[in-house]
Amino acid sequence: MIQYIKRLVGEDAKKLICPIALSILDSLFNSCMYGVMLFTLIDLSNGEFSGQDLLTYTLVLAGIFVIRCVLQAISFTQAQCLGPQVSRKLRLEVGNHIRKLNLGFFTKNSIGKLNSVLLSDISDYEVIITHCLCDFIKVVSFTVMSLLFAFVINWKYGLVMLLLIVLALPLLLKSGKVSGKKAGQLRKTNQNVISRLVEYVNGIKTFRLYNLTGSKFARLNHELQTLRKDSISSEIAVMPLALSFYAITSLIVPVTLIMGGYLYAAGEIEIVRFLIILLLSVSLANIMGALSSIYPQIKSITKASENICNVLDEKPFSFEEEKKQLTSFDIAFSKVDFAYEKNVPILKNVSFEAKQGTTTALIGPSGSGKTTIVSLLARFWDTTGGTISVGGVDIKKISPDVLTKYMAIVFQEVYLLNDTIMNNIRIGRPEATDEEVFEAAKAARCHEFITKMEKGYETVIGEGGSTLSGGEKQRISIARALLKDAPIVLLDETTSNLDADNEKDIQRAFDRLMKEKTVLVIAHRLNTIRNADNILVLEKGVIKEEGTHEQLLAEQGWYYGICQEQEKAREWKIKSDQGGCFA
Repeated sequence: MIQYIKRLVGEDAKKLICPIALSILDSLFNSCMYGVMLFTLIDLSNGEFSGQDLLTYTLVLAGIFVIRCVLQAISFTQAQCLGPQVSRKLRLEVGNHIRKLNLGFFTKNSIGKLNSVLLSDISDYEVIITHCLCDFIKVVSFTVMSLLFAFVINWKYGLVMLLLIVLALPLLLKSGKVSGKKAGQLRKTNQNVISRLVEYVNGIKTFRLYNLTGSKFARLNHELQTLRKDSISSEIAVMPLALSFYAITSLIVPVTLIMGGYLYAAGEIEIVRFLIILLLSVSLANIMGALSSIYPQIKSITKASENICNVLDEKPFSFEEEKKQLTSFDIAFSKVDFAYEKNVPILKNVSFEAKQGTTTALIGPSGSGKTTIVSLLARFWDTTGGTISVGGVDIKKISPDVLTKYMAIVFQEVYLLNDTIMNNIRIGRPEATDEEVFEAAKAARCHEFITKMEKGYETVIGEGGSTLSGGEKQRISIARALLKDAPIVLLDETTSNLDADNEKDIQRAFDRLMKEKTVLVIAHRLNTIRNADNILVLEKGVIKEEGTHEQLLAEQGWYYGICQEQEKAREWKIKSDQGGCFA
């Protein structure tokens, strides 16, 4: 726990010194309260208790009570203030870290796991700082002080108390180990449940269509059943060990009565020491009971710290220059190889150049590697062989944050935030004025439908843009890219969800606003790619054909064939049985 605190809290760990010290002081004053009780019993046994003694002891107890309240208030307040501060810092740190990882991290880690780390695990880690740490320190310090005091009173008594605790200690450690192991399994189950719930919500249309809602959705139902079983199993596994530890440490009181009586009868201790060890045994037994519940809890939620550290240990993209500035935006792929998994190559020896101010179109059958080329250029992944350069600089030497600053990207799958339309477009350039946002929206042909909404640009759209059509979402995404006005533009079927009229208007906007920019476009429609300066035809990760529209037609290869098919498709008509035409 201390190691995780040092790593995850960092310099703020120094702020924990005061709450810990105050917790130790609180334990000391707690012992003083037992001391007052002891003196009261001694005076009563000697028949010397008076009204003045009552007043004195009452004032001392009141003073101790006030001091403890102050100590606990300061300790609790400082811990409570530090906890949310650390949580905020950790969430930002983890969030900033995972955005620097390649997309393979998100492929092998479910949304449930990432959700659990960013929300549940960090919240549990906050509990360690705000509650468990100080409570644990208080319990341990009080136990140590009690044992030392026991040895001072009588070494035989102190030894017996120590032996009882040592005898029970393996059970406590075992319960913590089991609790940590079960907590790890329980967290994985929780992650699976979160993933299934997200899947259920996102796919509710499909599940309702096929009558797979509620318990009929077997995947979710199975995970919920597993969560129930694992939760019960976790509690049952720890309970016998915790109860056994508590049972053994509860023997402290009867053992003290027997041993104290023996020592008193043997003349080794007087009545005062007998009363002291009796009170000491009661307080020690109570504190052991608290320890039996605190320790397994700490071991359980310490798994949260382990999960956070595992994410932070993932290696981000390496780079050499933090603030490298690019002045040229020629793109060059040189003998690039890439595989998402070992022995499954996606790109093989891909080489091409895209000069600044030109448009390069990527075409080919599904799975040929078009989107992979764009993803590698944006450095969502790193190449497994060869180099990619922008302006003559290897992109592996540039910070991913700096690299993407020079890129505007519009993918076929658009994601919008649960925020206003204005803010969704302004993501492209946060400092943009309202007028600049309006101009970008007009160029992307979405100004008209936005202004027809009840609140216009201040309309809040659903998460992921769920309240908009596919074409509307795509046009907002295009407006976002236009607003960014980056020197490199990456487009992936940006007009696939648009009608013919809007497609023509947006294409004109792109022709005007993308001038002097380096453009890579993935498209299948002939009218989208025929004016490109260079067309790359990919097949199974290899560039099969390269050239302009006219050059590729002259070669009469794959590109020529697909153009012929599209020309034929334009002439298709549906005829009625009477020979008339519907279209």
